[in-house]
Formats: sequence, structure tokens, C-alpha cells
Amino acid sequence: MKVKDYFLSQEEFEVVPSSYKGILETRPKLSDSELAKYYASDNYISHQTESKSLMDAVYQKAKNFMINRKKKLIYSYHKEGVILDIGTGTGDFLKVFPNEKWIKNAIEPNVDLHEKLKKERVGIISSISHLEESTYDIITLWHSLEHIPNLEESILRMKASLKPNGIIIIAVPNHKCYDAKYYKQFWAAWDVPRHVWHFSKFGITTLFESYQLKLIKIRPLWLDAFYISMVSEKYRKSNNMLRAILIGSISNAFGMLKNEFSSFTYVFKHEQK
Repeated sequence: MKVKDYFLSQEEFEVVPSSYKGILETRPKLSDSELAKYYASDNYISHQTESKSLMDAVYQKAKNFMINRKKKLIYSYHKEGVILDIGTGTGDFLKVFPNEKWIKNAIEPNVDLHEKLKKERVGIISSISHLEESTYDIITLWHSLEHIPNLEESILRMKASLKPNGIIIIAVPNHKCYDAKYYKQFWAAWDVPRHVWHFSKFGITTLFESYQLKLIKIRPLWLDAFYISMVSEKYRKSNNMLRAILIGSISNAFGMLKNEFSSFTYVFKHEQK
């Protein structure tokens, strides 16, 4: 399927089956340096600290709501420890963890955000390849795994950096959802070429379990269907927000029937015998 980069360049890419079952990939494959220019926009939303439009405001409200849910999920496994957030953006997620109980590290490719993160007492790790072994109780990737080109190498490195019984929490879109079927090439969660990979439940679970990372929890991200539908309407140049709400509602209903929601959060555990 041909998909255009509606967010920035208007260039066309292809989304095709990858060598991993249930996972699609964006072609052509770009190097890290080539990909960098596709993030070079003040409007890239995970790098924003303020709302510039109604859609941005909706995103920021939803983000604040979800941060509290993410914190609750993490506290169900650990009340303190060492946490790494990969693709942390502005670092709002890590702010909710008190410095007295948590050592907080982050990987963030946008160097312009590093000073802000350091002021929040967040340690900056340059890349996944520089992770030290047996360091982290929790590793989180909130809509960032799909951006990582070297998938297998990254999974191996993250696994090695976990302490025994450490947890990896991943949120990614699901290309099997209703809103993807409805919007087709306009589906905002394709987000080519920034999204290198496009996961299904089967694809991500099979991949991670092949590295002895056991799936222990999966739960839907209900709000994603609405936000993705809103952006998809924008890409179709209709900006029909009522239809976006309708499609988001239908997608969540489809998710309840078929267990194929717009996005999922997956919790994988590094079980050591």
C-alpha cells in the first residue's frame, strides 16, 4: 500500500509485509540520519510543551489523563527503582515519579530537549546500544518502538539491561483495528516514514516472546481511536470532527467485539529461572 507523509514532506512511501509475521514495515528503509529530517518540525506533537491548536489541546488533555494511568500501571509492579523511558519527548511522563524513590533515565533523539530533561533530574542515555546490563526495573516505550529501525538488536539490548524479573511496557498502534481499515492510506498511525514498523497483537507478542520476554498483560488504549481518527480526517482534508468521533466510537466497539483496538499497551516480563 502506498502511503504519503501527510504530516511533513508529502513524500510517498510503501507499507509492506516484513520478515516478521504480523508486522508491516515502511519502505524504502532510511538510515537514522535520513530519518532525522522527518522529525524536523516545531509541530511534532511529542516535542511540544504548549497547545497550538484545538487538536493539540485535545492531545495534551488526553496525555495528562493517560500519564496518571501509566503511573498506576507501573506502580502495580514497582513502587520504586530505576526506570528508563525511551523516546521520552518533553519528559512529562517521568515527572510524576518522585526523585527520592526513582532513578530516572531517558533516551530522546531530540537534543534540544536534553537541557529541560536534565533540569528535571533525568539522566540522558545516548542510545539503546549504550544501555548497561542488569540496570532497569522498568523500561517504557510509549509509542516509540515503531520508530526504531534496528528492531532485533534493540530488543536484545533492552532485555540485557533489565534486572531479573524486570518489566518492559510498550504502547503501539494496531494495524488490524477498524480505524485503520476505514481510513486506509489516510490512517494517521501509519505516520510514514517516522513509523518504521506497524504492529499487530500477534506480531509484537510473537516477536518479543521469541526473545523469552513473556507477555503478562495487554490492555487497549481507548482514547487513541478518537485522536487518530481526528488526525486522519485532517489528512483527508475534511476536518470532520463529528465523523472522527463516530469512527473512533465504532473502532472501540469493533475492538470490544474482535479484540482489535486502535492501540494496545503490552507488558512483557523478563523471567529468569
